Amino acid sequence: MVILSGQQSKSILGWLLYDVASSGYILLIPSVAYAVYYRQVVCGGTQDCDARWAAVTSLSLLLAGLLAPLLGAIADLGYLRYRIFVLTTGLCCVATASLYWVQPGALIWGSLIFILAQVAYACSASLYDSYLPLLAPAHRLGQLSGLGWGLGYLGGLLCFALSYSWLRGGLGEANLLTYRLTFVAVGGFYLLVALPAFAWLPRQGAGASMPLAQLTPLAYQQVFQTLRRWQERPPIFQFLMGYYLLSDGLVTIGSFIAIYLQTQFGLEMSKILRLTLLFNAIAIPTTLGAGYLSQRYSAFRLLKVIVALWVGLVLLIGFGRHPSTPLLIAIGLGLVSGSTQSLCRGLFAQFVPPQQSSELFGFHALVGKISAMAGPLVFGVTSTVTGNQRLAMLMLLPFFLLGGWVLLGLRDAIQASPESLES
Repeated sequence: MVILSGQQSKSILGWLLYDVASSGYILLIPSVAYAVYYRQVVCGGTQDCDARWAAVTSLSLLLAGLLAPLLGAIADLGYLRYRIFVLTTGLCCVATASLYWVQPGALIWGSLIFILAQVAYACSASLYDSYLPLLAPAHRLGQLSGLGWGLGYLGGLLCFALSYSWLRGGLGEANLLTYRLTFVAVGGFYLLVALPAFAWLPRQGAGASMPLAQLTPLAYQQVFQTLRRWQERPPIFQFLMGYYLLSDGLVTIGSFIAIYLQTQFGLEMSKILRLTLLFNAIAIPTTLGAGYLSQRYSAFRLLKVIVALWVGLVLLIGFGRHPSTPLLIAIGLGLVSGSTQSLCRGLFAQFVPPQQSSELFGFHALVGKISAMAGPLVFGVTSTVTGNQRLAMLMLLPFFLLGGWVLLGLRDAIQASPESLES
């Protein structure tokens, strides 16, 4: 554990609590509660609803990915990281609570509000991640990232406990009004637990005052200059390519697994919620453990194990038919989901110059979000055309294999050219 004193200790605590705050949103909105509500109630539960949800998810990720580097460059150049971070977080909380007013059949309204929440969340998350290299030395980044991600699952459990009584009644017409209270609770939980981050995360030092109309073109120039000079930082862009592929499979499974368990195994919402609880309970110690192990062993050795587990998990999802399969899936996801993302976040933070951290973590978000478009589209189109969700899940296997291969190749690139990290 990273133990400091004074203002930096408060900054780290606020940063960790923000992971707790935002995890309630990630657990219950795009992955479980709203995903199922959108497919079954808003869309009507027809076969084409997989493709509709995939399209909405992909569009939100595209918009978020395109905005994140620009907002990051604006934050770096205009010393506005803290203000934009607070603004986008607040916008996500309000949009999440507004999902309460999405009625059955309201496809346009239900899609627009979800997209707004997702875009705001993704932009705030990339700015939040960009604080990481400012809060700890390089050898502690993996540990701090794992600690944040692990505690984040605790936030998911707390938000889950808060909402369980409303969700367990399922999607019957008599329970819909109560079910939608979950969206208000998640938005309120997110905002309340994020307040320490608003209070304690460092503001950037005073820079030259510049109107947004002048700052935005400069930010565009900065982003394009970074892209043109990608050869000067090969580890960063090789990491982003590998993360692009790995994130594709990971986000798609997260977006569709609740729907998949409902349609393939006939699970009721109460059973899905219990499996979600189990997933979070397992993810907390495994993610914390991955952060600890990253200080004792090579992050690439851990990554090799995690990729192998993902391959086995995808095969289990695609071929498993035994009644115990949903339980095994929940356990498997708990072992690898948080560990993968926290390990990658800590690894990327080692490559990032602090003075450009908001912009480069914006590219990290860009890759994570745009890459995650392909997976949902592959799943949605395959499921709609073939009517076979199992085949759609197996189509995600190449994303994990190729992503792992690219990221593991980064180890050789760093060993061959360690000075590239200083470029």
